[in-house]
Amino acid sequence: MNLMVCLDFILGVMMQVFNIQTDQTSLITATWDHAVNSKAKLQSALTSESKMIEADVITGHLVDEEGEKTDRIPIMGHPPSITSDLSLKEFLDAWKNSNKILKLDFKSTEAFKLASPVIENAFKDSPPNRLPWLNADILPGPGPGDSPGVDADTFLKVSSKSFPDSILSLGWTTKRNDNDKYSEHYINAMVDVLFKNKYMNPVTYAVRASFAVNSISELQYLLETSPVGSTLTVWCSDSKDIINYPNLVQLINTVGANRVYLDLPDEMSKIFFEMYTSSSVRASNNVGLQSLFLASLFVLKNVFL
Repeated sequence: MNLMVCLDFILGVMMQVFNIQTDQTSLITATWDHAVNSKAKLQSALTSESKMIEADVITGHLVDEEGEKTDRIPIMGHPPSITSDLSLKEFLDAWKNSNKILKLDFKSTEAFKLASPVIENAFKDSPPNRLPWLNADILPGPGPGDSPGVDADTFLKVSSKSFPDSILSLGWTTKRNDNDKYSEHYINAMVDVLFKNKYMNPVTYAVRASFAVNSISELQYLLETSPVGSTLTVWCSDSKDIINYPNLVQLINTVGANRVYLDLPDEMSKIFFEMYTSSSVRASNNVGLQSLFLASLFVLKNVFL
């Protein structure tokens, strides 16, 4: 191999590495409004600066200003609540006029079944990018978690048929446990249920941050065996959870910031980003050195032209 061919080869490899490191689209900065389960919270969320809205769907009774209750219908609320001033239909009619991403969290198989025709009717003429995410815990997970309230087969089959363009957010039930992880058992159970139902669309896996940081190789494997475009949503809703922040940085650097949504309480998010920014500065310095090396190679090549 002569010098010119050698230089061309080195430049090609270096440019590929450089482009991969500098062309990252970050999802981790997405911001959230949670438990948007009332008219007041919905109005606040629609006018906030957050990019994402998360709301819970249950079956129960809609209560009007006079205290009158409807029959059981899909409403916005979180167990053990069984009443709300906001129905799913009213919620969707209001949200459709916004530009925010919506994640609907279903708390039972019944809620999902009753909600499905409401969602279908609301979005029958909408483009795919305006469909809500559909979230459910469909398998027991670390902790160990309880039996899930949503049947996995029903959720996947109905979603595949009725909502083929929606992003499914699939999770495991969990309980607080500082030392647990998403072991191979939990990962394989998720892979198996997707394979069983022949579900081949991209999904986002909702993983509890305190367990995810102990499961880097397992979650990397999960994404590698998942449909192209699949992501993680790393969440925490319990301020008592212990999160290994260096491991969280490592997780995001391993799978890519373009494949992780981050959903943490404000204080936890602040700690993470301070650490992540510090590591990014070091990475940026490395990219700068790579740029200098590339420039030197181009000069060297031109000398020999």
